[in-house]
Amino acid sequence: MSLTLGQAIWASVKPIIKIYLILGCGFLLARVDVLTVEGTKCISNIVLTLLLPCLSFNKIVGNIEDQDIKQVGIVCLSAVLIFLTGLFFAYVVRLVLPVPKQWQGGILAGGMFPNISDLPIAYLQTLDQGLVFTQEEGNKGVANVIIFLAMFLIVVFNLGGFRLIEMDFKYNDQESARPEEDYEITDKHEKRTRSSSIMAPEAAHTSDLPTYQSSLASITPQESQAESSTATPCSHDRRPLPFNGESKVTNRRRTSNSSSFRTQDAREAQHPDMAHLIREYSNVDQFGRRRSTASHSQQGLSRQPSVIERIKTSDLTRMVTSEAGVGTQDVEDSGKSLPPWLYKLSPTRYVVFFLKNCLRPCSMAVIIALIIAFVPWLKALFVTDSNTPKIKQAPDAQPALSFFMDFTSYIGAASVPFGLLLLGATLGRLKITKLYPGFWKSALVLVLLRLCLMPVLGVLWCDRLVKSGLLNWEDDAMLLFVIAIDWALPSMTTQIYFTASYTPTNAIETIQLDCTSFFLMIQYPIMAITLPILVTYFLKVQMKV
Repeated sequence: MSLTLGQAIWASVKPIIKIYLILGCGFLLARVDVLTVEGTKCISNIVLTLLLPCLSFNKIVGNIEDQDIKQVGIVCLSAVLIFLTGLFFAYVVRLVLPVPKQWQGGILAGGMFPNISDLPIAYLQTLDQGLVFTQEEGNKGVANVIIFLAMFLIVVFNLGGFRLIEMDFKYNDQESARPEEDYEITDKHEKRTRSSSIMAPEAAHTSDLPTYQSSLASITPQESQAESSTATPCSHDRRPLPFNGESKVTNRRRTSNSSSFRTQDAREAQHPDMAHLIREYSNVDQFGRRRSTASHSQQGLSRQPSVIERIKTSDLTRMVTSEAGVGTQDVEDSGKSLPPWLYKLSPTRYVVFFLKNCLRPCSMAVIIALIIAFVPWLKALFVTDSNTPKIKQAPDAQPALSFFMDFTSYIGAASVPFGLLLLGATLGRLKITKLYPGFWKSALVLVLLRLCLMPVLGVLWCDRLVKSGLLNWEDDAMLLFVIAIDWALPSMTTQIYFTASYTPTNAIETIQLDCTSFFLMIQYPIMAITLPILVTYFLKVQMKV
């Protein structure tokens, strides 16, 4: 069927209208606090651990066959080219334009990793109504998008792409930072140990007595009495004691915490959404130590934890069921349970870490689905088509495991709408405190390179695939279309959650979050123009629909 120019333009714009309406709903739900930060994280984990794996399994098993191995290889190659091209553009921008030193790795991640799942799937599921593509072609396109997603997961998680974001964070040195280190007070009556929090910069130069008097005013009488009753003065210590017998170390601790809390409260009053985001996603303290480890170790001290509790609080569960719950420490800890001689080998921890990340529900779903899709006898247990062998059917004349396809189809259908709602909620929660001088130029140039120049390169890449004989317009139009639009996608929204997870809860400056927020916010108004233009051109000129 031949499309007029008007039909091609409408077919290109209609999916964008649907996508932005859903984004707008998520934006409003976040602004009126219906979709809270906790709710966003909970739904996101549901999408990650259940909905998206079901969608992935259903579309791959139902639409990929053993003769599609070449197409899967082309998708993997195209994904690598997209990542490397974005990384190159980000590196050039970092070299020639102003970028804060606290976002040197963040800009590379922003250029390298696109939002490669929800947006293209939503686009395809609007175009497969018969005017441009059939529903069967649309399902095949969704399966190809999921192969792109699998490559994204491998590079970001298995190969450690998240470390580009983590490298921007320089934590306090616990050994050299005297005002912030652990103090130990010991005499013949008691031994006390405490851990301090981040101090505001001005707190280190404040004298003890005036600061103590100012902080004392904020303490209730009960707290003051309790503190004084627990403090035991040392008979051999000739230093003058404060009014209630506390040591100067305790006063300094109160001063440090009070100053830090005041600074944090001021930041939260100005930007409550971002402060809440940090509190919910942050995985580290001011020294870069994982916060969850301490909390887990304090649970269940009075009894032996059950198997379920141990599974729930294990590092492996945290890694594979959260979108940003992974860090360099997880790489270092991988393989520690192996024999010491094996763990000491340099590649061991990286191999074990790679294998651990293969246990992510979506990764497992893709691996299992590809195995089933490439083995006809296995595929025949789930679906029946012209290429599957004839085997005995269930009483309803359907494959014996067709009920599993029904289940994954029903559950997986919610993945994309929820994903777009979460994307809108994330955009609605982004705030910017201040920008590094001239950074807006760097962000805008990189966004224009991603959304204006990279689509052109994507069209040229598709043309090269056809001219080389690897693909053709008659049989592989949908695959070429998917490859083209994946070159034109904005950066991954998950970067904001990674950034928040590496930010200490009492951090005074949040330069990384400010840069990431601004970079993400300016992309979506531009994408609303560039993506329909690309699709219109591709339909009329390249595909000649």
